[in-house]
Amino acid sequence: MKEEKDNIQKIVDDIKKNKPEKERDPLFLIIGAILLAIGLFILSRKIMVTSGFFGYNLWGFHMGFGLVILPLIFGIIWMFYNPKSIWAKILSILGAIFIIVSVIMNTGIHLMAMSLYDYIIIVGMIAAGIGLLFRYYFKKK
Repeated sequence: MKEEKDNIQKIVDDIKKNKPEKERDPLFLIIGAILLAIGLFILSRKIMVTSGFFGYNLWGFHMGFGLVILPLIFGIIWMFYNPKSIWAKILSILGAIFIIVSVIMNTGIHLMAMSLYDYIIIVGMIAAGIGLLFRYYFKKK
């Protein structure tokens, strides 16, 4: 009886030693990427992006778009008056950055109304895609 158990254990140990190491299955990568892409695509179809130059409040002072562009205008005038002035270049760069920031600040992103079923499907596809990609990329060998 003991000899049979030893033989069985020996066979199991041989199988474990000769068992090839599992490699990453590229199917996880493909299916994960497809699920993630479809989920993000459907989500992007349900998002409404709006923008406008209605102005915004900065430290309690309401600024319209005309006031946002003033530093750039003064910087350009100053650069033409004195081309070697570093402060004119800094004012122009800050004016351009201020315009870009104001455009970003006036952009609104809203999620459109959808059913709970649609929302669960979208979030589920995105989560499953990310999970499969993690399984492919972070699997220990």
